[in-house]
Amino acid sequence: MSDVTDPAEGLSAGETLLLDRLTTGLRDIDQITLLVGSGVTATVIPRVRGVLEIADSFAAGRNDDGALERALEQARAELVGTRPIDAYRVYRRVLTDWVSAGAFDVIAQQAVLKAYAAPDPMESPLATHGLGQRLERGVGEGVENDRFSWQLPRGVQALGHLLAQVPEAFDHRVLTTNFDPLLEIAIRSARGRAVSLPMDTRGATGSSGSTDGAVRVFHLHGFWRPTLHVRGPQLLHDPARLVENKLLIAATADLIRGDTVCVIGTSDWAGTLTAAIAAAARTRPVRVLWALNDPDAATALSTAERLREATGVPVECFPGVDSERFFPALAERVQVPVPPRATGLRHRVRHHSWERQLVSQPGTQPPRDVPGLLLQLERRFGWVNQQRGTVGPIRLLWPVRLRSRASVIHMVQAFAAGALARLGVEVRVCIDDVGSRDIDATASFRADLERWIDHTGHGAVREFVSLSEFLERVQAQPADTSPESLLRPTDPWSVARTFYGEHNPSLYSLLAAVKAVPNLTSWDELEKNAWQIVQSVLRTDANRLLTPLTLWPYLNSMLLESATNDVMTLGGRDEAILWAQWRQTFGFGPGHLYNPYIKSLKHDAQMLRWSSEEELSRHLHRTRELPGWDLEGSYVPWLFQNALLLPGYLNNEPVPETEDFPLDSWAAFVAAIEDGRPVLDLLAARVTELFLRP
Repeated sequence: MSDVTDPAEGLSAGETLLLDRLTTGLRDIDQITLLVGSGVTATVIPRVRGVLEIADSFAAGRNDDGALERALEQARAELVGTRPIDAYRVYRRVLTDWVSAGAFDVIAQQAVLKAYAAPDPMESPLATHGLGQRLERGVGEGVENDRFSWQLPRGVQALGHLLAQVPEAFDHRVLTTNFDPLLEIAIRSARGRAVSLPMDTRGATGSSGSTDGAVRVFHLHGFWRPTLHVRGPQLLHDPARLVENKLLIAATADLIRGDTVCVIGTSDWAGTLTAAIAAAARTRPVRVLWALNDPDAATALSTAERLREATGVPVECFPGVDSERFFPALAERVQVPVPPRATGLRHRVRHHSWERQLVSQPGTQPPRDVPGLLLQLERRFGWVNQQRGTVGPIRLLWPVRLRSRASVIHMVQAFAAGALARLGVEVRVCIDDVGSRDIDATASFRADLERWIDHTGHGAVREFVSLSEFLERVQAQPADTSPESLLRPTDPWSVARTFYGEHNPSLYSLLAAVKAVPNLTSWDELEKNAWQIVQSVLRTDANRLLTPLTLWPYLNSMLLESATNDVMTLGGRDEAILWAQWRQTFGFGPGHLYNPYIKSLKHDAQMLRWSSEEELSRHLHRTRELPGWDLEGSYVPWLFQNALLLPGYLNNEPVPETEDFPLDSWAAFVAAIEDGRPVLDLLAARVTELFLRP
């Protein structure tokens, strides 16, 4: 067989011939059993060598004085010149011996997640999941359901459409040695139904009820996450025992029910597919078509002979088959359209910078309804509005940690709270004073918040709550055993039992939620920022860990009062992971309103808590001399947008001007600076007038 290509379709001769064989079979109403391997997903998910590299990184990061690294090095030294799969076997054995029975599952899960990239990591199902932490069933299902965030190879996408639109041609099934969920995601992305059926070591797949009309994806060597049937501790089969597993081979043979068997993307290093085909061929006639990635025709002939001897039936091998070309060509041949993947509305890109320049015009009044105001905060000022329903919130929870002095971030948040209170929203300011060293500052801290709320609230009602006093009342009351309180407890110990005991987040994600460490979501980021993370852990007070156990009970108490979707929290964008953890622990919850993130500065920075107009002016002028001073989220543009334009907009005041030059957008402010106008001093004067008490 020649390895030249067909110029008409850009296919190799092997691909063209295999295409003819399959389309002829489909025309003759043959049923086809597909057996696919890691070759079909290799462009997005690491194969054996890549998995071993992840294992090496895992070993390098263990706090064991390098013992695991040395054990792996010893295993590699014994395998010089052998196949990668042999290294895979010994790596799995070493990790099992030195770490745990399920240690290699974590490595496999990290390999699968190479194909997953959520646009906003803080809003993904992995927001509260630590890198290197075992991924359990609920989180895994959530990640799979976020199908727009998965990369799908072109061939897998086409195969998904084939299985979704002509499932009867494949007996509503596909067999795979892969442990990733990309086939299921491709089928669902093509508006089909798919169910994952991993085999256990005895070849059983558990109950497959409610699968009528669905494509059953049989994972012969295990699956990347726990299922109801295969829960662990070992999710993947031990490669050293696959060849001798007669139950698994017999069960695989029972699944081969097609007249034609097509194998693609696998070398069958374990020999289980070959053995299963041989077992099936002993009971009835089957035609075997085996696709090879190697384009060499001589290799195809020798492989066909070897497979014939192993299976007892003729095997036709096709050299030079690339699933990225083949499956799209097969879909086209059988007239199954493969449109571009939809990205989903929730991943819509918002161009806030130019959008705000267009809408930040003078003379525009703020809306007089809550949904309209929230929309304008998002469109004009870059706030993040995450609503859980279509109705505007009726109650607002604004949790604020007690500090020795309030910052300008608190002032900006207070402006939003006041504007919402003026429109009838019930605003509750929850002062987190649990274990605080700044109790003596409570009165002045609250006075500042009250004054800023009044600036836009115009005397609207608000309620201040001491978190420590709330918790004391809860402890003094008899335990509430109602079903609602059991689902959303209001005492810290019950929250701890549910959060730490049942949900079991990673320690790192907990530290990120309480702002003790940065919320980093990749190994590269963690390694790059390792020293900063260590410094953060060393200097952060342990009382931060109380936040979920003390604040969540108060939120739960609010949700027990009335419907969940009428509550919204107010805070900074870095609190998103805290609320993501609440949702993963207690289910669907309130909406969230986040003020824009200010880069490189926290509440205690003196640049955010200045004491005079002159001091702020000095900060602005010095920052103006730094590279990147004008980037969105930096100190000067953040103050201009949120501490100057925002309160003026909420109060329907004229935009500030300098010498008849209207400062109605950041672009106008920059133009005024470049024109030599003293607008930085104007910004210092106007913002200080709001920030400091008269």
